Amino acid sequence: LHVGAEPLKPVTAPTLAGHDMHAEPFSISADALGALALSAAEGRPIVPVGTTSVRVLESAYWLAARAAPDPKPSGDLGRLGQWDAYNLSAAAPPPSRLEALTTLHGLAEAAGGRLYGATSLCIAPGYRFALCDGMVTNFHAPDSTLMLLVSALLGGADNAREVYEHAVRREYRFLSYGDSSLLLRAR
Repeated sequence: LHVGAEPLKPVTAPTLAGHDMHAEPFSISADALGALALSAAEGRPIVPVGTTSVRVLESAYWLAARAAPDPKPSGDLGRLGQWDAYNLSAAAPPPSRLEALTTLHGLAEAAGGRLYGATSLCIAPGYRFALCDGMVTNFHAPDSTLMLLVSALLGGADNAREVYEHAVRREYRFLSYGDSSLLLRAR
């Protein structure tokens, strides 16, 4: 994911629906997709490092879920809009993570080894994670979209608040050069 400053900016809209996530381009290799598909086939957890990796994997899943049967020779998956994943999950039964990763791996192989796309996906409480079982990340600013992603992963704002209150009590360092944490998805 080619990260801009947008994820670090505070959400200033009165409602999340009014916050406009900008699109960020990403690419993912066939090798990475093959390793992820093997992990899924073996029932191992998928725990990316960083919120950007989470957004790429979750976006790729939803782009695979709506992919046309014929791969584009360029490997272009297209763009995932801010709320597309929520709409797709409500519209039809989504593929299993193994099915999606196998599809993505096949598309990447057919396209010469790499897929490209863009995402505006906003992961917020209520989002149902399709691929990621957790993540390793640092501690984020409280009013950022990154904090929304953490809250979604942990099962809501109350759980995230508890983790962050612990971090403050223990004097963990926050933001980009701060301490990291292993966060596992709420079940």
